[in-house]
Amino acid sequence: MKDKSLKIYTIAFRLWLIAILAFFVCIALVTNGFRGVIQDTTFGNSQFFLILLFISFILGLISFPIGVLNLTYSLVSKRKVKNKLVKVLLFIGILFILPAYILISWLFRVVGLVKNKKISLNLLKKENFLKLINVLFVILFLLPIWLTGYLVFGILTSQLILSELGYSPVTETIVGTGSMYPTFPKGNKLTPKEQYQEIVAKANFINYPSGIVIFGKRYFGRELKRGDIITFQNKKTEEETKKSFGIATGFLKRLIALPGDTLMLKSGIVYLNGKPLREPYIAKPRSTFAESYLSECVEINIPPNKIFVMGDNRKGSGDSREIGFVDFKEIDHVLPIENQKGTWDKNYRDTSKDLAEISKIKIDKEKYLALLNSKRKEAGRKLLQYQPKLEKSANLRGEIILKFDDFSWKATKSGYTMYKAMLDANYSNITYGEAPTQGYFEADELIDNQFQFPKTKDFLLNKDYQEIGISEVEGKINNCPTQLIIQHFAGYVPPNYTKDVIESWEKALSGLKNIQSGWQSLKQYPQVYGKNKSDVDIINDIISQRISMIEGIVASMKANQWLTPEQDKYTQTTDELLANEQNSLADKLNSIY
Repeated sequence: MKDKSLKIYTIAFRLWLIAILAFFVCIALVTNGFRGVIQDTTFGNSQFFLILLFISFILGLISFPIGVLNLTYSLVSKRKVKNKLVKVLLFIGILFILPAYILISWLFRVVGLVKNKKISLNLLKKENFLKLINVLFVILFLLPIWLTGYLVFGILTSQLILSELGYSPVTETIVGTGSMYPTFPKGNKLTPKEQYQEIVAKANFINYPSGIVIFGKRYFGRELKRGDIITFQNKKTEEETKKSFGIATGFLKRLIALPGDTLMLKSGIVYLNGKPLREPYIAKPRSTFAESYLSECVEINIPPNKIFVMGDNRKGSGDSREIGFVDFKEIDHVLPIENQKGTWDKNYRDTSKDLAEISKIKIDKEKYLALLNSKRKEAGRKLLQYQPKLEKSANLRGEIILKFDDFSWKATKSGYTMYKAMLDANYSNITYGEAPTQGYFEADELIDNQFQFPKTKDFLLNKDYQEIGISEVEGKINNCPTQLIIQHFAGYVPPNYTKDVIESWEKALSGLKNIQSGWQSLKQYPQVYGKNKSDVDIINDIISQRISMIEGIVASMKANQWLTPEQDKYTQTTDELLANEQNSLADKLNSIY
């Protein structure tokens, strides 16, 4: 049995060495001594090369494990163990440390034989030379293979353990929407869908929750901390992303408040557990304002198993201020705050003056106008001119909006519309519009924020607008400090009356002039005029009044000018009333004569 085993593993290892040699010889031949590429040689393009390469690979793949298993079996057999279970365990143990076991066994054996003078260390002797070859084979081939195997096994095992515990890094791609600026860069694309497709960064997150669960209790897991960046997904994020980007997915935001915390937004500042929060990671100081889910100056309590999240670019982020709290079970991954240091904190701000009044951002109106006109020029629109009277009307409207907490265009609470504000500012125009924004903004920041919303973008690029006025108004809403930026736009659009409308008024004017002389001539007949003086005078007054008004209306229409409020009212109701009164009196007099 011993000789047979020896022959099997000896033959197997020799075949393995031949396979390795054949493999490298083939590669050397087809690459012209490793100096070229396979396609450059005739042998490399032949089927014989592929067949030879395949045979050498398969031969090595089969012969090596056969040799290892047979050698291990041979070593176990020498131990003369009778118990089968012990034999199996011994086989597995030797297999795991085969190269070391062989080297240590040979070393002890050689030392023993030398000490007893039963062996000579003369390498010229055949038996000693062959043993040296075997030792070199183990050192040069088996040992590196085993060590590499242990290394790979160790790496894979550690990765598996880290993955099971949730600490294995998960690479998340950051898209260019800009909601987490300045921590992550903004994209350069224009539309929201293009920004979502633009990858601006990649960051290593970890799975959440982490750790392992034993008998219903989690161990070795990392607890969420304020300042962590998380990814999460729920029905509301899917609705928002589907609407904005065309794909239902989740959000990536910063964790601001944990269960049990209280949170309030006031004058652009976050108050956490009653204290103002200094946030170096946000884009601008005093830039956090309420949205539909959370009102200004209203303190909320974070319920159990819920968190409150916001984007770092507060004026360009949809987050818990709109979609509400995030449940722990909706969180997928987390970038711990301690892992952000040194990599993702390079654009953080100095927050030492964030709470001071000087940190309140003021808009540069000239810069804003230049930026807006640049956008209008790109869109092929006329450039706007700044109008101080519109600034005054904007200021008047802002004060009323704050007083009544009424942002509606029709001023349903206050009754003080933009039209009335323009009249009070001694200004009027044909077409006009208003854009109120709550918060503190710099010029470029306001433009970027406004152009993220298609309706606002279309409003600002309205081709009919020619003038603009901007006013910043500070005050309180429900006893809560805030600021409004009111923008008033106006422009002149010619009425472009139709030919039929002009002709209809010309015809009416001509008819009145034709009958005017007849009614005026009645004064020459005392018998008729004396008895009906009052009615005749009224008819003549009505005709004169109508002719005077209609002449002005026709002149304005032919000049393609808008009618005055008085003229417009006349065309709508007054002329019809006068005509009815005129015809009633005429019918009365005609019935007498």
